[in-house]
This record gives sequence, C-alpha cells and structure tokens, in this order.
Amino acid sequence: MKFQFKKEQIPYYILILFGLLYFMMGIVNHYLFKTATYDYGNYNFAFWDYSHFRISPLTTFKGNFLQDHFSFTLMYFIPVYWLLNWLTGSYTLIIIQCSLVLLSGWYTYRLIKVKTDKFWLGVGVLVYYFVLLGRFTSFAADVNLAIMSACFIPIFLYYFEIRKYLIAMIILVLSLFSRENIPLWFIFIFIVLIIQHWRDKKAVLYSIVGILVSLIYFILLFKVFIPLTESPDFKYALFNYSALGATPGEALSFILKHPFETLKMFFVNHLDDPTYDRLKIEFYLVYLVSGGFLLILRPQYLIWFIPIVAQKVLNDAPFRWGITSYYSVEVVTLLPLSVFLVITSLKSVKLQNILAITACVGAIGMTVHKLDQSNCSVPWMMNSPKVKFYYKRFYEPPFNVKKVNHLLSLIPPDAKVSATNMLVPHIAQRQYIYYFPKVNDAEYIAFSVFDNHYRLSQRENEKCRFDYLSNPKWEVVAEELPVFLLRYNDSRTSDKSVLDILWHQSDTLNCDYEEIDSTKAKVLFSNGIVADNMDKLTNQVSHSGKYSILHPKSHTYSSSIKFADDKLSYLQLSVWCRCGDDEGFIAASGEDGFYKISYEKDSIDASGWRRLVLGFWAPPRKKDDAPLTVYLGSKASDPIYFDDFQIVMKLKE
Repeated sequence: MKFQFKKEQIPYYILILFGLLYFMMGIVNHYLFKTATYDYGNYNFAFWDYSHFRISPLTTFKGNFLQDHFSFTLMYFIPVYWLLNWLTGSYTLIIIQCSLVLLSGWYTYRLIKVKTDKFWLGVGVLVYYFVLLGRFTSFAADVNLAIMSACFIPIFLYYFEIRKYLIAMIILVLSLFSRENIPLWFIFIFIVLIIQHWRDKKAVLYSIVGILVSLIYFILLFKVFIPLTESPDFKYALFNYSALGATPGEALSFILKHPFETLKMFFVNHLDDPTYDRLKIEFYLVYLVSGGFLLILRPQYLIWFIPIVAQKVLNDAPFRWGITSYYSVEVVTLLPLSVFLVITSLKSVKLQNILAITACVGAIGMTVHKLDQSNCSVPWMMNSPKVKFYYKRFYEPPFNVKKVNHLLSLIPPDAKVSATNMLVPHIAQRQYIYYFPKVNDAEYIAFSVFDNHYRLSQRENEKCRFDYLSNPKWEVVAEELPVFLLRYNDSRTSDKSVLDILWHQSDTLNCDYEEIDSTKAKVLFSNGIVADNMDKLTNQVSHSGKYSILHPKSHTYSSSIKFADDKLSYLQLSVWCRCGDDEGFIAASGEDGFYKISYEKDSIDASGWRRLVLGFWAPPRKKDDAPLTVYLGSKASDPIYFDDFQIVMKLKE
C-alpha cells in the first residue's frame, strides 16, 4: 500500500517527533544515573508511598511530601502506578510528566485552531511550544510539580474557550489542588479572560466565580491547610521573599505601600552578591527574542504573567531568577498561547505568517544559543550534560550502567536502604529509604564515591564513606567502581574491612621545597617528580626548612602534578599554607568534568600556618584520557605561602 502524505497529518508528526525527543531525554537522563534525590528520589518515594495509601516522612528532611508542597498531583496518578509501575518502575513519573507536557502542547494547538482557520498558525504554535528554551532546561529538574501543574492551564483555557464550563471547572479544581502557587496565578488568568470575553456575560460570570474560588482557596491554603500540615519541627519553608515580607500578607502590604520599589526588584539584583546582576535581564531578553516582544501589541496578555514572573524574580534564591532548570516552565506554558493569540488577532495574513516564523526562529535560535553554558551569564547554572541532547556528554554515564544496575538488583525490594544522591531515585520505591550519610536502621548501603551530599564538605563526605568502608561489620556485597554495595552483618567475624581488601599498596610523595634541580630551575618531590618552578621559591617565611613557595596575588596557581597510573585508586593531599580562611586551596581535575577543590583545614600551628587537606577517589582512566591533574591555588588579594606538600597515593592490585 502506497503511503500518501497529507498536510493535515503534520501536527501529528510534530507531536510524535517531540514526544520521542522528550521521552528519550527523560529516560536517558534517568538510565544514565543523572537524576537526583532532589527532586526525583523524593518524588519516586512519595509516589510509591501514596500508591500504598501512606504519607510518610521523606528521606531528605523531617517532613513528608505534602509538607514540602501542598499538592495532590501525585495522588491523581495512583491508578497509573498500579497499571504501569510493574513494567516501568522508577521511570513511571517521567512517562507521566512527558505525557502531560505533550497533552498541554496539543491543547495549545487546539485552542489556536479554535481562534483561527489558518492551518499553518496551528502548526506554528505547536512547533513554538516545543522549541522554547524552558522546555529543555526543565529536564535538569527530572520531574517537578511545577512542570506538571502548569500543564493543566492550556487544557482549562481550551475548554473555557469552547464554553464547556463544567469540564473547565473540573480542570480548575484539579489545577488548584496541584500546587500552592496555582490559585494566585488563576486570579490573573481570569482577569485576562474577563478582558477577552467582556461582551459574553456567561463567560464573565464564570470568570468572576473563578476569581472568588481561587482567592478563597488561596487564603484557606495559607491560613488553614498548610498550617494543618506543619509540625513543631517542620514549618512551611517555601515562601522565600524576605525583601517583601515573612508571609504572603506582609508581601501584599509591602507591594501596595512600595509599588515602585517592588517594580524595581523585577529587574535588578536585590541581593548583595554581584555574581547574579545580569540574571533577571538575561531571562527577559531570552523570552523577548523568543517571540515575547509581540505581547506589546496586546498588553492584556502580560497580565497573566505577573504572578509567575513575580514568584520567580522576587525570590530570595538567585538560581530561580534566570533561564535554567524548571524555573521558567510556567512562562513557556503560557507564552505560546499569548504570542499566537496576538498573531491571530492581526488582520494581515502575510504579517501573521511573518511573525509566526519570526517567533519560531527566534525561539530555536535562543534555545540553541543558551543551551551552551558558555553563553549564559552564570555558566555553572546551565546543566548542559542533562539538557543539551545533541551534546556528546549528554550520553556519557558516570560509570558502567549495566553493572551498577545489576549491583542494585541485589538489594531485596523490602530491604531498608541508605544510598547517595544519584542512586536514590532508582531504588526509592520502598518503605524505608535514607539519604546517605543518614543510615539509621538500614540493612544495605549503596554509594558512589563521587556522589557527595551537597550539604557536606568533601572531607565530611569522605569521612562518612570511610566510616563504613573501614567497619568490618559492613561487608561488601558488590563493587563496581565508583559504586559500592555494603550489607550489615552483625555476626561477621573477619576483622578485614573493604579497604583492607581493596588497597594493596600505597606510595607517598613529599615536597618541602628544599630539593632543587638548578639546571632545570625546578623544585622536586622526594621521588624526583617536578613540584613547581624555582621562581616561586622564597625564604621570607617557611613552615619547615628555609624555603616555601609564594603566590603573590589572587588567581595564581602552582605547576600541575599529573598522574596517569591506571592502578591509582585514591589520593590524599595535604599542604601547609600561610593564609586566611578560604584563601588558599588544593584542587584536582580530570576527564569528563571531574573536579575537586578544598579550602578545608584540619589543623593550625602556633605560628598561624594552616594544613589544607583534600582526599578523593581517582576517576577510572580510559586508554586515551588525559592525566589526572593536581595543583595548589590562591584567591587571596594578599600574598600567601605554601610549604610541606604531601601526596599519599592508594593503589589497587
């Protein structure tokens, strides 16, 4: 049978194309262990917990999921858990979220089709919806309530527009219960709907009722429902707008009393750190270039962006202000409808087509440009390896995925487990899961030695791991470096720990900056390896002997020491530094973005010298990998000195 292409099928092809892309991105990120305890580990645990009709404390803090966000969204999908989870496991929520995003895009297309008979404008809004930057950056957050709850809005607007008010009101109720910011957002949405339909008395009446319902629920939410979920040791902590006030009521009072100061904060950094000065402007520029400039033609559509932009740029956390993660997802949900409603309102067909193409090209260009983190105002905020699907590192796992999955399969489904950040999301669907180094009564511990708890320093993370690796009561069940699986065995009689078995040899390099190769103008370690250049030597001050090395100003570095030994397993570095707190540091870097840095000290002597320390597991080397590099550095404005540099190398057999 000969295939016949029909123009009317194009929207379906677009939906299938971006559906495959979005599902691939979500699934690949999870399969390659790039999902994190915040948020996906918590979400998987809560989804399993709700589906078993429980509301239990989360692994990451004292409260339960309902105390973190007053949301019933995950409860909506309990039937999906029992229908699919036996097959899809920890991927189920990714599938649900991607499906909601596609459904939201489809209803955006249908709404524009209702407003115009121009086929290509419908195609245009569908493409535009899927190529906006915020759609891709949201994959950095894995799964999030903000992404899910925003998907209800285009569905509601579609049914409201075709006057199926009962369905629209059902969607409204589901939306209000989906996340605590939604009621405030709907108040502004209904204001826009009143402006749009001011001649339609029924639509205006329903909009007024919608405003009242949203307002009453918003008040009840913060005055009654959220306080009911609080406990003495866990208070609601997501209202973070200290520049406005401590509560929504105080914030509203500030806005009314200081409108110009509030408006100013929409555009300028209201915190002390100048690092984030350009974040808000970058956000506005990205979405203006991506088609947002068209809203100037119909300013009423700016109204429904006010609460979602305010919650973003007035927050205390600068990472919410910009273009990264899911913090623009509400904007990119409403922007396609807004832009194309403006376009459909224009009389000239030629102008409609030109502006639709311009919006799509601008969105694609800005997305490609900004997914490259070097083009972002704060580069480290853009997680390109998780969101840039055409980037080589997007497909690079941190370890042998197949073997680590087998390692995790050795954990019984009803066992109590403590695991690190990137392992928790894969094994969180159980009654007892703890976020390492919290162990409690866990029977198993699973951790990657590169997977640090972000609230602890590198040294504290290392100590926590070594406490269990060196404890004979914890036996190794499986090991696939950098991942270990340990099982508690109270009856174990062997006095050998995991480390006794793993490390068979060690070597120590010492440099007191006294041994010099004058012919090459180099300072040497005890085994003859070059430590630094002679031109940095000074006899002005030293920790031992006559000499130390001098870093005269900030952002200066020692010569690098390189390691290319395939047997290198662990490095323990220490150096004495004459400096202030957080001025001198030890650092190491390697392939695939491997980087460790430490300003930590473990002792201070009587003359003020501080011993800086850094310990870390060496990343496994591939044949053509560049050597692992270690160096010392300064970020002090005044001169600092280093002396007595020691490197202890642990080698595997």
